Amino acid sequence: MPEIDWQTLWPMIVFAGVLLLMFWLIVIRPLHRQQRRHQKLVAHIAKGDRIVTAGGIYGTIVEIRDEEIDVVVAEGCVITFDRRAVRKTLG
Repeated sequence: MPEIDWQTLWPMIVFAGVLLLMFWLIVIRPLHRQQRRHQKLVAHIAKGDRIVTAGGIYGTIVEIRDEEIDVVVAEGCVITFDRRAVRKTLG
């Protein structure tokens, strides 16, 4: 079995570590922040809030249940959504 030459292998190990760190900083960390923000938003929605859903539908929340919300999108038109479908609140 051949001997491992650590002096030639060391730069490759450092380079791989730097690439992994950059991947974490550029991809994984921002995704975790975005997920935490969305979870906080969904946890704090309330009856009467104006919202935009992930599908781009604007409306006002009229009923909140455990995993679902009822949203008025037009007079007399109530649509039921999963709570996680809320993309943002307005005003």
